[in-house]
Amino acid sequence: PTGMTYDEFSGQVYICDSGNNRIQILTKELSFISQFGEDSLSSPRDVKLSLDHIIVLDESNYCLHLFSYDYVLQKSVITRNTGTQEIDPFYFFIDRFDNILVSDYNYNSVLIYNSQFQFIHRISVSTSPMGIAVDQ
Repeated sequence: PTGMTYDEFSGQVYICDSGNNRIQILTKELSFISQFGEDSLSSPRDVKLSLDHIIVLDESNYCLHLFSYDYVLQKSVITRNTGTQEIDPFYFFIDRFDNILVSDYNYNSVLIYNSQFQFIHRISVSTSPMGIAVDQ
């Protein structure tokens, strides 16, 4: 497992099972509930929950994937070799406004997308960010 998140409302745990290219959903007691992503993920690194979606950072495909809560892929954003920007996503964070902040390890920056995955801003940093957290 490379990343996980906990849904305090449902009590479910979402775990990135990168070796099996899927997200596993468990109870808070760690009993298996379900899994998804086998057909669309390749080495998921991080998973977070927004108000309306499950967002997965797919390391091998350089993508952010937006899934509905019934595990249907809604949208994907390729974050590498897109023409206007080239990044190597490492981890991400969702702020209280549902903006998605992505740490770009190889290019020393943090990228900000809105909840519809539209690029907003790039912040340059002096070192390679391996994670990200925001004081809300």
